[in-house]
Amino acid sequence: MYQKISAETTEDIAGGVEVEIALGNKLTSSQIQTKQTPEAELYMNPSQIVEDLSSPSLVTRELEQLVSKKHLDYENLSLLTDFLVKHPSLLLRGTSLSNRYKGYAYNCLAELLKFLQIHSALYVLGSSHSEFVELLQDVRGCAFDKDWLDGVEKRALFPDLQFPQDALQKLLDSKKQVTKDVEMMRLKIDMWKILRIN
Repeated sequence: MYQKISAETTEDIAGGVEVEIALGNKLTSSQIQTKQTPEAELYMNPSQIVEDLSSPSLVTRELEQLVSKKHLDYENLSLLTDFLVKHPSLLLRGTSLSNRYKGYAYNCLAELLKFLQIHSALYVLGSSHSEFVELLQDVRGCAFDKDWLDGVEKRALFPDLQFPQDALQKLLDSKKQVTKDVEMMRLKIDMWKILRIN
């Protein structure tokens, strides 16, 4: 009438769990006692596989789900899977983030990664600079790690230079200031031209 099931397989996982299940024509009761901590209850099922959140299988599963819901472009799947397995800190794990938002954010990230794969530092600093800045701004608008993005920008703008972190930041700030000054000068020149015409 009653059957006691040994839970030796769960002891290694949960620190010791005894499960005694009363069986009749149907399941009538389940008594669970944890020997050590209440957290052990989370691992009662011997068949449960506790996977690392950054494991390749989970990363692939999440991205494939976004593809199946048409939130993520299929052509970006392989690139993003390889990249996010190597850089798990960039995974979007926020429970408040919608699948549509995640798909958009990952697509932006994929476009930036493809650009960096194709273009050399010479192009980033030259004819393709504005495209790089635009792609970077799109990714910055998403919930990705800011420090990582700062590092990407610094390495793209100063690929052959080995500076201390503070020196790189000063160079980056200086570049932004020069860009603002140039834009201001262009604005003044345009205003001056308009005044001359009038």
